[in-house]
Amino acid sequence: MVKKIVLAVAVMVLGIALSAPPSAATMYLVKIPDVRNTPKAEAEKVLKAKGFQVAFVEGPAQMSTQIGKVIDQKPAGGGYFYPEKPKTLLVTLTIASQGSFVPMVLLMKEAEAAAAVKKAGFVPKVEYVPEENAAMIGKVRNTVPAPHLKLAPGGTVTLQVGSAAHAMPNFVGSHAQGARQSIDQLNRVKPMGLKTTVVQGRTTTVAQDDQKIYEQSPPAGTTLKAGTEIRLTAYKYVAPSPPPAAGSAVTMPNLVGKSEKEAVETLQKAGLKVTVRYFANPRLHAPGRVLAQSVTAGTPTPGPVVLTVGRR
Repeated sequence: MVKKIVLAVAVMVLGIALSAPPSAATMYLVKIPDVRNTPKAEAEKVLKAKGFQVAFVEGPAQMSTQIGKVIDQKPAGGGYFYPEKPKTLLVTLTIASQGSFVPMVLLMKEAEAAAAVKKAGFVPKVEYVPEENAAMIGKVRNTVPAPHLKLAPGGTVTLQVGSAAHAMPNFVGSHAQGARQSIDQLNRVKPMGLKTTVVQGRTTTVAQDDQKIYEQSPPAGTTLKAGTEIRLTAYKYVAPSPPPAAGSAVTMPNLVGKSEKEAVETLQKAGLKVTVRYFANPRLHAPGRVLAQSVTAGTPTPGPVVLTVGRR
């Protein structure tokens, strides 16, 4: 029994000895401030106040707002462990140097902005964009590249200038007078300076369709810019020719191959009496067409006319 107790105690002592942690080596934590995006003098002051040595190198700025500021540092800001307490530690700062940058021309008038871009050594390009705010019409809304960004000398700067704009309405099916009134109202609401031209196009024998628009330019939905000319093409009413007097001769047209409906209407408009007879044949390729006419085409006739129409 005694041997068992002694053995158990020995095992416990050995277990405690094996689980004891080894003596840890002493490490020193050094915290380096992150001074990126701060001016050169301020960054140097902060680091030297913490006991660091400071060295400087130059690097290319990507934006004009970076000039004179720290764009990189080595070592980077953060905490570092050292086996020995360092007497001195050197931090190298990269300072953004001068470069070529897009000037700030937002909200400037088009002419002033273009002059500023040229003065900065770039080529201005104007692009008009729709603008609902009347105060921004004729002024620069944005630039590509954006202001302050780096750009090689001689590069192109696109000026996006606000332009009074509106979506082109759909006037097809409307009458020219109503379309003109709509465009005039738009010119009064916005300083668009839109111009309207109505062109007489196809003729119509339907009085209600006189001056009805069937074509427009620009198409509906197109963004209209100031000064855009809107061209509307409308029908022109022409009174139909009176039917020939009863009994007068009419030159017979060639109706063979025409549909029954078209052939009958043609003869009726000419004032001729017409009778339709049907010829049944299951082999017909195009039923419902005129196969023959009782009066030869080109022959003057007062009528009546008999048409033979195929049927399956």
